[in-house]
Amino acid sequence: MSAPISIAAGCFAPRWHPDWDALRAEILDRVADAACQLVVFPEYAAMAAALIGTPKGEPDPMIWAERGAAAHAAWVALMQEAAQTHGCHILAGSGPVRVGGRTLNRAVLVAPDGSTGHQDKLIPTPWERRDMAIAGGTGLTLFDTALGKIGICICYDAEFPLFARALAAAGAGIILVPSCTDTPAGQMRVQIAARARALENQCLVVQAPMLGAVPGCDPIHESYGRAGIFGPPDRGQPDDGILALAHPDTLGWMRHTLDPAKILATRTRGDVTTFADWPLQPAPDLSVETVTLGK
Repeated sequence: MSAPISIAAGCFAPRWHPDWDALRAEILDRVADAACQLVVFPEYAAMAAALIGTPKGEPDPMIWAERGAAAHAAWVALMQEAAQTHGCHILAGSGPVRVGGRTLNRAVLVAPDGSTGHQDKLIPTPWERRDMAIAGGTGLTLFDTALGKIGICICYDAEFPLFARALAAAGAGIILVPSCTDTPAGQMRVQIAARARALENQCLVVQAPMLGAVPGCDPIHESYGRAGIFGPPDRGQPDDGILALAHPDTLGWMRHTLDPAKILATRTRGDVTTFADWPLQPAPDLSVETVTLGK
């Protein structure tokens, strides 16, 4: 039998802390305040672990990639402590990691017992590739949890339909989209993508954005965001598919309780069956005929 779950999607703004204990106290307090079974931090939230001590601006994004990678393990350990302390699942956002001589943008999901799994961003943005030398990951991960099967599409990855489709086809009923965008247009692109993925796959999609600014820290120098939880616009669901939506550029948690099974029920009981009908699309190599008119 299905059961409702509570979700907190955060508009999170990293900032400098004088020491590690100050950051630890803030994160533990934030997770306690979320008071939900699933707590979702944004893309590049892990950069908070590199903002310790006296603020020191650095214009070179590559330096911040190195600093973020050096602090990533400590950030994950802190999130493990928070998950175990408060008995919740936490998407610890994402941040740079070094693997085999490459820098990846990695999101980590933490279970209440402290166990972890990760998803690397598959298609870094042009800025990430050019200025931070972020490389793309090599595969998708499905997380089988007590809350259901969860997939992750980090920000830009949500704008490519096949990633979310592969996760949904593998069983994901919830797709998490941590994001970090430095313009309102970027935020809207990710939100539109999240809503489209929810429609196509008739599943639940949660967007948690970065918000605010950290002067001198190029990856998060300025961020715009609006947390949202989306489903398919169909029978028994909101007409626009918006289950919950925060006020624009508002810090803090957006909380919502829902039953994912009711979202997934649209796959068989909805007015349309987009999830089941996906294979009816023509093959990718379908030929295109050009017809000239009016020339």
